Amino acid sequence: MKEVKELMVSMNTRDFTIDIPIEDDELIETIFGALKEYVHRGFSLRIKESYVTSLSDSLKIITKIISGGAQMDEWRIESKQLRSIIRKSK
Repeated sequence: MKEVKELMVSMNTRDFTIDIPIEDDELIETIFGALKEYVHRGFSLRIKESYVTSLSDSLKIITKIISGGAQMDEWRIESKQLRSIIRKSK
């Protein structure tokens, strides 16, 4: 049996949020795959992404709209690079 994955789910009247450990690339990539399938079915995503790359860095917030597979692939690559930078800054 594979290891148990840890995630936190929070819900309110507006949002459904899933928090996943930054080290869990397998689970994160699985979610990206599901989102890509969703986009391939003709749906668009408005992404609001926030991140801090180091303890001395300030919070950055980016908003983007993804409406195609190529954009989804770009965001997936950007996210992977960003996760790597964040993990190195620990």
